[in-house]
Amino acid sequence: KRQRRRGRRGDIKEESQSKDNVKKPVSSSSSNNDSNKVRLHSLWINYNSSWKHSNRIFEYDESCWRHVAGSTSITEYLRFPTTKSEGQKGVANPTPPSYPVPLHFPPTIFRQANLDSFTNIVGRIRERVLQMDEKPFCVELYGGVGTIALNLSDAVSHIVSSDENPNNLKCFQDSVKLLPPEIQPLLDYKQKNAADMVTSESDLFQKCDLLVLDPPRKGLEDEVVDYLCKGHCSSIKLLVYVSCGFQAFQRDCDALLASGRWRVEFAEGHVLFPGSDAVETLAFFVPK
Repeated sequence: KRQRRRGRRGDIKEESQSKDNVKKPVSSSSSNNDSNKVRLHSLWINYNSSWKHSNRIFEYDESCWRHVAGSTSITEYLRFPTTKSEGQKGVANPTPPSYPVPLHFPPTIFRQANLDSFTNIVGRIRERVLQMDEKPFCVELYGGVGTIALNLSDAVSHIVSSDENPNNLKCFQDSVKLLPPEIQPLLDYKQKNAADMVTSESDLFQKCDLLVLDPPRKGLEDEVVDYLCKGHCSSIKLLVYVSCGFQAFQRDCDALLASGRWRVEFAEGHVLFPGSDAVETLAFFVPK
């Protein structure tokens, strides 16, 4: 990659740098004062191989990332209110898991920008799932690193999360390894996109009581909508839809309702970006 540096006279000079000649940062500081040291959690380099103009910032191919220093991921936790007094009015206040649920986020995957506010969405889902008569068998599409699924791990009989990003699988597995031994066998992950899941995992969906959908802004694939609207999912007792694109949600919601198989049990909006007009929509659908 070419880098620019400014010379003594203010002129800009071009320097070429390849993957192999990037120097590792010096770990020690020349200053004895700790407050003057640069503190980094980690350092990664991304080589974006896009051959034409694109608004994509990162290249997600694993071979285009280089880990230079520090930890390979950030570990974070959803902070559910522990008492009623801690919760805000109108915000879910479910019984939290009895054990910590670590979430691993390297730069190669998607992470919610406002994880604290997203906790309110996961809390509402958890609150509803805990009200089900029996612990459900859960399938999650567009699961990412398992932010929702892992925080339902004590509320289900089994859960299978899935996502097409190949970098998510290790994050999910690293989290599972840190959960209680009796919980670990209940959690599985499939590296597949949502369309492949509904077309190739029929045995899995025959057991599914709870389906969690958290698609990108464009909404559900046609294959997923067709599957839900044409009666192939008679075992599902609760459909959870988390949407970050309201127009796509309207389209998918209209299709589900028009099929005559679903009704909206509950819906609410969440502001994850205060000051903007972006609203995250959470909806629960149940069979008619």
